[in-house]
Amino acid sequence: MDVAASQQQRITENEALIESSFRRLIASIEAEREKMRTTWSQIEEEQQATSDDLARLKLDTEEWCRSERSKIENEWKRLDRLRERMSILPGASREVLEINCSGELLFLPKRALCHIEGSYLNHMFSDAYVQSVPRDDEGRYFLDFNPVCFGIIVDWLRQLEDKPDMPVPRVPESQQLNMDLLAEALNLRQFICGNCIKLQHATSLKVRGNVVEATHAGWQVISAEHPLKMSGNSFFEVRILKNPDPTTDRLAIGLCGHIPSGPEVHSVRIKDAFLYNSNIGLIGDVVDANNCQEKIQFVDGMTLGVRHDIQTRMTHFYINRASIGSCALRDDALERMPVLYPVFALHAAGQKIEVDFTLSGPLASRRPDAAHVAEAVLGTALDESRLESHTTSTG
Repeated sequence: MDVAASQQQRITENEALIESSFRRLIASIEAEREKMRTTWSQIEEEQQATSDDLARLKLDTEEWCRSERSKIENEWKRLDRLRERMSILPGASREVLEINCSGELLFLPKRALCHIEGSYLNHMFSDAYVQSVPRDDEGRYFLDFNPVCFGIIVDWLRQLEDKPDMPVPRVPESQQLNMDLLAEALNLRQFICGNCIKLQHATSLKVRGNVVEATHAGWQVISAEHPLKMSGNSFFEVRILKNPDPTTDRLAIGLCGHIPSGPEVHSVRIKDAFLYNSNIGLIGDVVDANNCQEKIQFVDGMTLGVRHDIQTRMTHFYINRASIGSCALRDDALERMPVLYPVFALHAAGQKIEVDFTLSGPLASRRPDAAHVAEAVLGTALDESRLESHTTSTG
């Protein structure tokens, strides 16, 4: 009996402890639930406040955007009005401008100037500036321009009235310098064209863009489509893409006073031309003096740059952006050569070069292939060493 009573007492005590623990657990759960309800309430309040702020910010932003858009539209309208006043646009009046160009009387339909919108010549005769153009004694507009070059421009503009796709006319070589100066002064982009390799030629060379490849052995000479601009300094660069045997195969690059034709396209001894011939040096009977390094091999990856200085009329040569010398032409040659065409001569089948006319100078040129540069320098040094050894042994 005593054992049973003792067990019953322990059970009763355990149940009391369990009930007490359970009540504490229930109280803790209720407390956590209350905290969660309070937190959710705070979140909902903050969400509502944030939504109100966002809605208010959206309205403010939309109002600001409408205001700024209105300002921009008003500015565009103002610019359009200025453009109409400062430019001659399509649909202009059929007035014919009577122009006294340095004593040469020219007639130009005013509406034809819309073909050169953006040029200073277009702006010159617009409503905003036409009153500033001087007039002669008979009331005609007076322009102190080169009459031959300006006449070429006027004739071309008149032809555009009937044939809108009329190409820019070729400028006589004797007037190229004057036209370059006039085109830059008037911002006539049509007459400031980029250069390229001449596509129509009488050689076996394969031309793709500005890449030239020789398909047969023997000298093949090709020129650029246009001469160097004579209104400022000019520069072009040639990259040797492939030269099968740099020690024996020849490549020549230089300038010529005309486009080679007839037998000239099969020789590097061209009248009124001078070229740097690989493994030899500078050639040409028009050269008065030069200090160019000689016997440079043209290896794959090498670049040869040519820069013409319009003030000194000197031509500078660069290998892999480093100067190798310059040359000056004879006075009589300068008189015969008012323009200079870049010329390129390939001698062996498989030779391939790429010409870049877009660079402003040697510092803007592409970085040469370092391995090929080292090879070229080493090859030149070895050749000079052999030559010195041969000279010593012969002596």
